[in-house]
Formats: sequence, C-alpha cells, structure tokens
Amino acid sequence: MKRFTFGFYIFLSVSILLECFWLIQQKEWASLGMSLLTLIFLALPFLIEKRFKLEFPRGFLSVFLLFLYAAIFLGTANHFYVRFWWWDKMLHGVSGVIFANLGFLIGKQLNPGILSPAKLSRIFISLYSFCFSVASGAVWEIYEYTMDQTFGFLYQGVGIYDTMTDIIADTLGALAFGIYLYFKGTKVIPKQ
Repeated sequence: MKRFTFGFYIFLSVSILLECFWLIQQKEWASLGMSLLTLIFLALPFLIEKRFKLEFPRGFLSVFLLFLYAAIFLGTANHFYVRFWWWDKMLHGVSGVIFANLGFLIGKQLNPGILSPAKLSRIFISLYSFCFSVASGAVWEIYEYTMDQTFGFLYQGVGIYDTMTDIIADTLGALAFGIYLYFKGTKVIPKQ
C-alpha cells in the first residue's frame, strides 16, 4: 500500500506540473498559484510523517491526497466550483468523513491505549470523531467568512445559505463516519 500511495502522489503531482506549463503559457497566474499551492499541500503529509516520525494509514492518506487535489487543484485552480454546482457540497460531505477519521487518528496518536476496552467506549470514540469533524467544518466556515470580509473574496457564495448547506454536508459526512466507527469499526474499537 505504501508504494501505491506514493505512486498516486507522484501521479497527482505530475498532472499538476503539466498543467502548470500550460497555465504559464496562458498567463493564468491565479490558477498557477493555486496549482503550486496544491503541490505544497500534497507534500505536507509526507513531510509531517518524516518530521514527527509517524505514519498515516495509507488508505486514509490516499483519500486525503485525492481530496486536496479535488478541492484546491480541480475546485479552485480549474474552476470546478463554478462549473459544477454540486462540487462544493460533495467535497464538504467528503471532508466530514475525512476529518472524523482524522479526529480518530489523532486520538489514537495522542493516547495509544485509547482502544483498550477499559479506556473508552465505542460510542464515546464515535462521538468524539463526529464532534472533531463538525468543529473542523465550523472552523473552515469561520476562515471563509474572514477571507470574505477581509479581502473581499466570495468563498461563502450566497452567504448564509452556502454556509449552512456546507455545515450540513460536513455534519452528514461526520455522522456517516461516526456510525461506521460504532457499527463496523469493531475491529478498531473493542466492544464494551
């Protein structure tokens, strides 16, 4: 799985670099900047692993890389948010799942014994992952609001409607992962 994830990272990076040459020729500087930013974000998980001597589960990392590619490179640099009305909502739903999983992984990293039956129940771990994800979605909406108010961006689209549907999509994704952890995650969370 390590080879696949790294190969996937290389594939995504090469596709971005190829587009960068085209963007330079077209003098699309904003899209070029977002494409280069995507390259930086794609490399970050590997740098974090090396710096802190930890390893993300490869399945999670592959999905996370694809999410970054879809959100920054396809969504912003290639205007998928404008081209496809559902792109933003789809990514918010996926981000709910990703951040719930990330909350679970952070909990495991900070407290390696968290999965012992004597420590925490499956419901608590599922609820923690859900809350971590919903809080992450709320922080993202605060970021969008701040960028809109400070720099005049239009991240929030049509205002409160966009914000609320984003939070709902985040919450549904987080709920899906929380339910998965509770019912299907019995291999990672012992039954009480």
